[in-house]
Amino acid sequence: MIGDDGGSDLLDILGNRNRRRIIVLLREKPCYVTEIAERLTLNPKAVIDHLQYMERAEFLSSRTDTRRRKYYCLVRDISIDIKMAELPDMIQKSFSSSQDMFLQSVLNLRSLLDARNRYLETLEYLESDLGAAMDDLVSTSKEILAGETEINLITALCNGDLSVPEIHRITDVPVSSIEGAIARLEGIGIVTRHGQKYSVREINGK
Repeated sequence: MIGDDGGSDLLDILGNRNRRRIIVLLREKPCYVTEIAERLTLNPKAVIDHLQYMERAEFLSSRTDTRRRKYYCLVRDISIDIKMAELPDMIQKSFSSSQDMFLQSVLNLRSLLDARNRYLETLEYLESDLGAAMDDLVSTSKEILAGETEINLITALCNGDLSVPEIHRITDVPVSSIEGAIARLEGIGIVTRHGQKYSVREINGK
């Protein structure tokens, strides 16, 4: 009977190449020490040590014949059948882990969609406010701005300080028309110049 350390003994036996060779040989028939040593080309002392270890572990037994030769034979054979299988709890853990990752991706997508929807709602309000602001600009500019070109120019400058080429790229108004409009607006104090760029004068005069 294999004791509490039987599992460890089995691993020690299987982990040693020469012990495995001895077991294979003893499957054929009982053998004595010298025979094992000769057939496996091992030192007799090493063979004795292996045999005694496996006998103590109750994998082998021995008997002495009439010529006082000690024969060793297998008490129990060793058959190893290795199967790769996930344990139920490991499968569950793996499933739970995969499920957690999936739910996290759902949460991330939901958060981004919520953020986008909030952004779109805000954008809708901004577009509405921009439309109202443009209407106010047009209605209050009747006595100040001379037509659509100057309205487009002021609208472009509301984005920030711009040069004449930049205003042209934004508005597609001819450069000559932009230069004429800027000169007039600068003359009446609506537009101010900062080097090569222009801006709309603020209420405080800056």
